[in-house]
Amino acid sequence: MANDGPSQPSRQEIHDAFGFLYQQLSNAYWVASTIEDKDRIHGISDSVFDILTQLNREDIQSRTDDFKALAKSVADAGTRLDSLKADIDQIIHVVKVASDVTAAIDKALGMAAKYFPM
Repeated sequence: MANDGPSQPSRQEIHDAFGFLYQQLSNAYWVASTIEDKDRIHGISDSVFDILTQLNREDIQSRTDDFKALAKSVADAGTRLDSLKADIDQIIHVVKVASDVTAAIDKALGMAAKYFPM
């Protein structure tokens, strides 16, 4: 299951990181350059929302299959988030928003790597 190392974040910390990422993606949506970019951000935002929904389940770690499915969802979202991060400067022309999204992606994925068996 989850890594038991001393630097493992709590479920609440993971939830908070993905919640902040969700907020930053919402901000990015409104300043995205094109409708295609908005659609891309919205699709990723939906994936992050689904992760948040699963993290809200108190006993997610005790349900092995559900936890594995959540870990896979996080890994899949991570791939899409890494791709978005690589393209963010072309999609978002408001430097602060682009920087905030990138930082939120790094934090959420960094914490997730310590929490989920990826």
